[in-house]
Amino acid sequence: MVRQWVSAVLCVVGGALMPGLLSGCAIPMPSASAGVSEIQVRLVHVAPNAPRIDLEVGGVRAAQGVAYGSVSEYVRMPAGEYDIVLFSTPETTSPGQPASFKDSVPLARTVAARTVANLRGGGVFSVVAADEPNRVTALVLEDNINSLFDQALVRFVHAAPDAPALQWQGEQGRVLIPQLAFGQVSTFQAMRPGFTQIQVAIAPSAPAPGGQSSPGRSIPLQRFDLQLEAGKVYTLYVAGLMRSNPGLNLVLAEETRARRLL
Repeated sequence: MVRQWVSAVLCVVGGALMPGLLSGCAIPMPSASAGVSEIQVRLVHVAPNAPRIDLEVGGVRAAQGVAYGSVSEYVRMPAGEYDIVLFSTPETTSPGQPASFKDSVPLARTVAARTVANLRGGGVFSVVAADEPNRVTALVLEDNINSLFDQALVRFVHAAPDAPALQWQGEQGRVLIPQLAFGQVSTFQAMRPGFTQIQVAIAPSAPAPGGQSSPGRSIPLQRFDLQLEAGKVYTLYVAGLMRSNPGLNLVLAEETRARRLL
């Protein structure tokens, strides 16, 4: 079963998807008075070739300088409706210096994407920076921190903007997810802990490179090695580009509890 990201933002809430609203208005952070419930939120950067990204939630910086392929830690904050903004933070290196984040000089931040989302109390959320640099989109997913004692819980996300619908296969070619289009998210499924391999293939019904479809036959693209642990919950993003650089890669985001409070 898959969940479709509708429009620019989707929030997976209690197993159902709720479309968010795009807005340019600023919504202040709710006051953290006694009795206000909390949420947990983090940033996942899977927009290939986009610069480092900052995340602001209700005007408060929740993540800073997150590079492509990286996941920030969760932070706790009061629940409520928020203006969520992604800022691109390009860098230029000092003359004569090799490119590195430590030695780089940040340029002016620019808004890469924004949305409004109602983050309900007790929820755990990932704000996902997705798509290509000239059209980065802020997507809101609800995460799951309720694990199984003896299994790993895993869901899959298609975040490779130039790839057709993809199929996810486990060991010995067992089909885990028959088909995910770009922007689709699977439900969580239990997997046996330990070493495993995940293969991503072009789904049988999707057009192959060159425009030809291969009915009834998937076309393997990439195989990834994973080590899954019992009692943990993971979201696996296929990111990158199929026809350019960076190539397809797997971004593994583990669902954990927040370690700090904003």
